[in-house]
Amino acid sequence: MFKKIVGTCLLALFGFVLAACSAQKEASQVQPGMKIVTSFYPIYSLVKEVSGNKNDVRMIGSRQGIHSYEPSAADIKAIYDADVFIYHSRILESWAGRLEPNLQGSSVKVLEASTNLPLTKVPGLEDMEAGQGIDEASLYDPHTWLDPVLVGQEAVAIGELLAESDPKNADYYRQNAATLEEKAQKLADKYSPIFLKATSKTFVTQHTAFSYTAQRFGLKQLGIAGVSEEEPSPRQLAEIKEFVDTYNVQTIFTEKGASDKLAKALASSTGVDLKVLDPLEADPENNLTYLENLEQVLETLAQELK
Repeated sequence: MFKKIVGTCLLALFGFVLAACSAQKEASQVQPGMKIVTSFYPIYSLVKEVSGNKNDVRMIGSRQGIHSYEPSAADIKAIYDADVFIYHSRILESWAGRLEPNLQGSSVKVLEASTNLPLTKVPGLEDMEAGQGIDEASLYDPHTWLDPVLVGQEAVAIGELLAESDPKNADYYRQNAATLEEKAQKLADKYSPIFLKATSKTFVTQHTAFSYTAQRFGLKQLGIAGVSEEEPSPRQLAEIKEFVDTYNVQTIFTEKGASDKLAKALASSTGVDLKVLDPLEADPENNLTYLENLEQVLETLAQELK
């Protein structure tokens, strides 16, 4: 009887150990690889595509305008708890630039994804130099995510950091990044001849977020307000009205989710139409990839300029 009880207990214990091991194995299968925190939508979407299903990727500040966003205490904690933190540019996300030195020496790997991109100066500041009442970083336009070619280059930079951070999946990340870069180039190649044949090469936006788009496709952009969304002076508004009249501009593009009071006032005085041209700063909350969303932006612009 004693042997039977002991045998039964051993079987039960063995079963418990097997169950525990099985549960532990299942848990390890569903646990993500690296914890990756990203700053805003374009970076999040690119990282998700390059990372595939290998890691846990999250975004902070998903619905806020990136120009005015400041991270919460919970956001900062998430960054410190992450394996990787990727942001776009300290020009755009000054808070990330201030945070990065504090992460040095920690286990968190940090990437400023636009570091090696060829930045150009903010429209209207081309002739200014640092020290003339403005710091060097503020002279440059960070909106590179609206140029498909630069998007591809940024994806490659992301792929390299993920490869360094997770060597066993390095080839996977690099291949995904290369595929994304190829798709981005094809998108640029698709729209280059379309914009080349466009009857109009000029467009007016609520603020000058599309300089890199204009440069890529040989277009001219005029913004109602600058990249920091400051209110234009009466003189600037008069110049814009003159521009609209001179070049027969038919449409003013406003920003998704932004105040369009000034744009409406100008549209009313000039008789032009108002349409939305999304700068893709906030998550569109759809199931499209970043390049698919960017293609919609380019198509909106192409339809207006054709």
